[in-house]
Amino acid sequence: MKCLVINLDRSTDRLNHATSEFAKIGVASERIAAVDASKEALNFPSARHLTKPEIACFLSHRKCWQIIADGTDQYCAIFEDDVVFRHDAGAFLSDDSWVPRDADVVKLETFFGQVRLGRLASIGNGHSIGRLVGEHLGTAGYVISKAASQKLLLRTTYLKEPIDLALFSPNSMICARNNTYQVTPALCAQHHFLSERDKTPTLIQTAPHHPKSVATKIRGELSRVFAHCRNGTFRRTQKVDLALGWPDAPPPRRSL
Repeated sequence: MKCLVINLDRSTDRLNHATSEFAKIGVASERIAAVDASKEALNFPSARHLTKPEIACFLSHRKCWQIIADGTDQYCAIFEDDVVFRHDAGAFLSDDSWVPRDADVVKLETFFGQVRLGRLASIGNGHSIGRLVGEHLGTAGYVISKAASQKLLLRTTYLKEPIDLALFSPNSMICARNNTYQVTPALCAQHHFLSERDKTPTLIQTAPHHPKSVATKIRGELSRVFAHCRNGTFRRTQKVDLALGWPDAPPPRRSL
């Protein structure tokens, strides 16, 4: 499976970290130059509620989607450069035979909390996969299909929300229209979750957003209901503690 790694030109230390992580699991990766909010003009009228770093992050992922949409692989993986892999992640990134054929997006990472999933199916090596029903943000690692990349490029011409909300919040109609799955135990996490010594702040700084309007809340609930109806996930879902399964991994966080 082709693995793309988003990395700013000025973040050589983070590239070295990502290169080391891929070497540990024996998988090749391809660097994709991230859009730099500090250097590039980012003029998007429809993205007026987003910070420049949030816009740059979204555009960086869109660059990857374009590469996948123009390519020949049915499924590819996208990672941010602060990713840390579980020891057996390489077995799943070597091919896409375990990916459900109807999957648009498969989330590989964890925030070490609880997420709501549909019925689980084994994919080998002690891992399972299930339809992601609840909100589980973050874009440090996910698999995306060529068809989904093509659709998302069309649906995100206007940027109205951060990338992780668009992909992994059922309150977003973009997310609600995708078949989204979650791997458990997860295959990766962001570095800062696993190292108390890592005090390096993320380069994707977010600003406080204005409280949601009543109309926005109503649209969010309608999107969530639409997702349940589309996916048939009103019933038989379960909350799962997502971890990497390492002895030194932090304990799961209480769900909010």
